Amino acid sequence: MVKLVSSIITGSEDRPIAIDLRYDDQGKDLPVIVFIHGFKGFKDWGHFPKVMEELARLGFAVVSFNLSHNGTTLEHPIDFEDLEAFGHNNYAKELFDTGEVIRCLSIGSLFTDVPINKDAIFLMGHSRGGGISILKTAEDPRVKGLATWNSVGDLTTASIVLKEWKQNGVMNIPNARTNQQMPMYYQFAEDCLANRERYDLKSACSKIGVPTLFIHGTQDTTVPFSHAEELHLWTKGSVLLPIENGGHTFGGKHPFTDDELPRETQLAISATAKHFNTCL
Repeated sequence: MVKLVSSIITGSEDRPIAIDLRYDDQGKDLPVIVFIHGFKGFKDWGHFPKVMEELARLGFAVVSFNLSHNGTTLEHPIDFEDLEAFGHNNYAKELFDTGEVIRCLSIGSLFTDVPINKDAIFLMGHSRGGGISILKTAEDPRVKGLATWNSVGDLTTASIVLKEWKQNGVMNIPNARTNQQMPMYYQFAEDCLANRERYDLKSACSKIGVPTLFIHGTQDTTVPFSHAEELHLWTKGSVLLPIENGGHTFGGKHPFTDDELPRETQLAISATAKHFNTCL
């Protein structure tokens, strides 16, 4: 039976990180999958909770968490109630948050009653979370395997918008689902410019030495399939799995009320579990 336990740790700038762990309570020495959500995302978006539950049924302890500056709050975990925090998010903060989750798992201070294998921690990221998972895998030897779902292939900021962005101090990003204008302050661009080398995905991919799987929908209109092809080319020994006719969320939507997961999602789950089993 899959159980769900939750916790809170401290992330970037002392902001809280809400964390869920799903696992089979009959399992022992469970390898850990840490899932990183994407831009304008959160751990409970759409069908992600069902995805985590299915991976737990397949023998993993599955950790999902809200990045500290993703705009949600502890009181409103599925709503963007803190747009100021969202506006002050950047890659450095997301990498710090991810590192804190990994650190707490690896030293055994998080979910102490769950029989996890602290030496088998894997990263799984969706969209921009895929990019963050690539960077963290390249720089953190505690990560023993990587899988991305429709990952971005570039984390740089387009220079064409920098002048206007700097002048205004903020760039508003429309959220079609919530009808919110979500601010991104110029500090985001400053972080990108100051950390060009660290955020270079081509360079990061060349440093990855653990089993890596890139899963990507061939009909993804948000992040083109060509991004996955480049990531695969840059990462020695990696595997590229196209999901034919798959979109950016593999059929998922928010809210997700269907009884069964979409076929594209089921294919991605099966491939992800098989991949991480090869890492053991």
